[in-house]
Amino acid sequence: MGRKLIFAAIVLTFFAVAPALAQEKAKPLKVTGDIGLMDLEKNYMIVVTKEGKLVTVDFDKKTKVTKFVPQPAKMSDIGLGEAATITYKAQGGKNIIDGLEVKVKAKKGE
Repeated sequence: MGRKLIFAAIVLTFFAVAPALAQEKAKPLKVTGDIGLMDLEKNYMIVVTKEGKLVTVDFDKKTKVTKFVPQPAKMSDIGLGEAATITYKAQGGKNIIDGLEVKVKAKKGE
């Protein structure tokens, strides 16, 4: 009887931990759309796809940001409504940004 309980506990533990481990090893996903909201204090943004889907992604100080004219940038350089392509991973119930490319609209005369 004792072995059956130990085996059952091990199996239950595996089923509880396996989904969390699978999320941590997930390959990056990509979303393209306009930045609809960005909170620099809480470090997240919402991307609105062409289909109207809202995708919330989180960022931190290590997030690599590149403008369309490939040059390093900061999250504070990004404005609402700019077209963006974001690569992210699902980790711990959040979508964490790996990379962010923003297409900056040309100013008059450029």
